[in-house]
Amino acid sequence: MRKITFAVVWLMLSVAGFSYAQKDIRVGTNMLVDDNIFRNYAGQSDVIFIPYASLGYGVEASELGNLYFGYNGEFFLFNELSHRDFSVHQIGADYNHMWPESQTLLALGGKVETRFNPEDYSYYNYTTGGLYVNFKKYLKDNVMFLARYNLNGKRFKEFPEFNYAEQIIALQTNIYLPTKTTLSLSSTYYHKNYTSSVKSLDSTLVIREDLPQMGSRPGTGRGTGMGRRFWDWLDPSDESSLEEFYVYGVRQEQFASTDQLKLGATVAQNLAEGTGLMFGYFTRVNPHNRNRFLSNLGESVLNNEELFDDHYSYFGHEGKIQLKQLLPGESTLTLLLSARSRKFSGRPAMDLEGNVLPGGESRLDRAVLFQVHFTKRISAGSFEMLKDFNFSVNAGAGKNSSNDEYYDYKSAWFSFAVEKGF
Repeated sequence: MRKITFAVVWLMLSVAGFSYAQKDIRVGTNMLVDDNIFRNYAGQSDVIFIPYASLGYGVEASELGNLYFGYNGEFFLFNELSHRDFSVHQIGADYNHMWPESQTLLALGGKVETRFNPEDYSYYNYTTGGLYVNFKKYLKDNVMFLARYNLNGKRFKEFPEFNYAEQIIALQTNIYLPTKTTLSLSSTYYHKNYTSSVKSLDSTLVIREDLPQMGSRPGTGRGTGMGRRFWDWLDPSDESSLEEFYVYGVRQEQFASTDQLKLGATVAQNLAEGTGLMFGYFTRVNPHNRNRFLSNLGESVLNNEELFDDHYSYFGHEGKIQLKQLLPGESTLTLLLSARSRKFSGRPAMDLEGNVLPGGESRLDRAVLFQVHFTKRISAGSFEMLKDFNFSVNAGAGKNSSNDEYYDYKSAWFSFAVEKGF
């Protein structure tokens, strides 16, 4: 934390000498009420409060170029499961340069992000950093081309088996038609290089009757290293902690990298003044059908934990229908309906006891989700504190049908967010 604070202060001081510096300070909070925060059959509900702050300085580096430095911090505070509270902090810098005559924009930058969890959940902790280059150009008055390149790296505190370097190349073309229709075609190629050569991690359930005497320990081979780590977490004075736990081993098949290709197409139509309708289709293709993942160790809060829900682990299809309406008073209402299928590579479907299904088929999920999103911005008024004030309401419901009983669930959520800019 001291290193992050020092870096933020240093960034602010480094731009203080620019005469055209402009500050950008935003604070806000989000309250999420969710009846299934872990997205599984158990249906654990909770209320999560997410206060955040954003600090930044924009600098006019040249007549057509701007430089931006910033810090963002988010705190996830659980009402029922307060022992799982965590925070995420990010610092970054961006530079944008525009060539008006050729309608070309170049943006580049970098960021560093880290996550802090309590000691009992420190295996979620990570540090990640990355660089990016974005390029946008109008090939014609009605044709816009976008290209993006990312170079990212991620390091997990307790799982070096999952540390990686990743490259992403994305291309997109937008075509604007006289009928107020926008056609968009996109493709994204992901390539991940792991820093170790293991293929994946397997888990074995150990029940109380199978436990050795407390004086003994699992073996010392590489495949039992993680088992020893979890053994250390057991509390001998707490008999409930000895009911059952998972020992993790490492398969010996080796690969150093994995890939994925995502393709998409959308059609957006302006139906009336301030009303837009969008249809979208996306598919993910895994050329090698290989990935690394953890199971039975922890839970993925809202499917956001990369250790458990890495997008490289599945391929499939997704369709979306979105209706967006601009409302008076700087307000927007959005309705979104989506349906998707995901087939997981190398992850057999299981029952709730952890037994592989008789057919040995891979896990297959089919989900339908519906969301309503409302936003409002107050940019002027007689009260100074209400200027540059934003709030939003989001509600949704979904059902995930899976041949793996653990991931067969329903969910519903509601959130309210407020933000103030200074």
